[in-house]
Amino acid sequence: MSPKSPKPRASKKVAKRTARGGPKSARKAAGIRSARPNAAATRLSLIARLDPGGMGERIEGLAGQLRRGAALAAPALAQITHERPRRVVLCGMGGSAIAGELLASIVDREGVTPMHVVRHYETPAWITPEDFLIFSSYSGETEETLAAYRSLRPLSARACVITTGGSLARRAEADGVPVARLPSGHPPRAALGYSFSTLAHIVEHIGVMAGAGARAIAAAGAVERVASVSARSVLPSRNPANSLAIRLAGRAILVMASGRTLGPAAIRWKGQFNENAKHLAWVSTLPESNHNEVDSFVHPRPLLGRLAAVFLRDPNDHPRIAARFEWLGRYLRRKGVHVETFVPEGEDAMHRLLACVAMGDFVSYYMALRNGMDPSALPGVESLKKAMQA
Repeated sequence: MSPKSPKPRASKKVAKRTARGGPKSARKAAGIRSARPNAAATRLSLIARLDPGGMGERIEGLAGQLRRGAALAAPALAQITHERPRRVVLCGMGGSAIAGELLASIVDREGVTPMHVVRHYETPAWITPEDFLIFSSYSGETEETLAAYRSLRPLSARACVITTGGSLARRAEADGVPVARLPSGHPPRAALGYSFSTLAHIVEHIGVMAGAGARAIAAAGAVERVASVSARSVLPSRNPANSLAIRLAGRAILVMASGRTLGPAAIRWKGQFNENAKHLAWVSTLPESNHNEVDSFVHPRPLLGRLAAVFLRDPNDHPRIAARFEWLGRYLRRKGVHVETFVPEGEDAMHRLLACVAMGDFVSYYMALRNGMDPSALPGVESLKKAMQA
């Protein structure tokens, strides 16, 4: 059950207290419920103060991004033959790699060719000229992806690049490698819809998974249904993403899913908690975690009471995975761990996967507001980049 909402207060007083109280007051005001006619406008104004980079608007735009995939992929597809590869290998990092992880989980269950994601400078020794290589870097300057591109070009394997430009696009164009250009101006993690849909069209084009592009576009409807109840305009008391963020507040978060279905969505939830909310979160997949991690919920004891486990459950999870989730929920609660469950809706596995992603994006956004964090800023990442350039 969600905690009771605070009693309505006059919006003028809220604005006055917020002006005096700074970020802490703004956090509280961003989630209040008020019967006053201008309460929504006041709340959205306060949200805008905490979100100067417009991350909320970008999260709400995921469905629109998915619908643009065909147009974004078209210039590259015109240069790519339809020949089916032995394997598909995507090289990328962070927000530019997660689209590959998500699509690979569907390809693994429904495709006719394996798909692998490489998140490193060094690439596997088993890659051959018969494979199709995809280099994904939103900025075009990701050093690990550039290193992978340099190491694999001598193979002369068929390839394409997904990027907004930068060094990667210049190198690819000089080498005659097709480039699918994404719209610029977003943090990489906030361009997931563009990346995923573009990638789905490429995978369909080369014969790896029939109908992938059309399904990615159709998934926009499932994403919109999540947004219809979780967007910033929805009252906090009626907003399931906001309510979940409230229940998770102040706890380290363990995101759990079946490695076969929503495992990549769990990775996305974890990354969004880390980047948007500046919040500690980890990923654990079933059934593997039941063979080791399950015995770790003993020490350090003080941590257990400040830990939350979020179960991402797909309706088509293996029956034994479903049984493991049921047992694990009871077990963790006895250990003092707070447990939450989210089950995405939809008949299509891709639709459920992306609906789950959308929900996680919204939860991380409201968590960022409650933490008083700018969801667009990445001070740790930027600090590391500067240190690596020194």
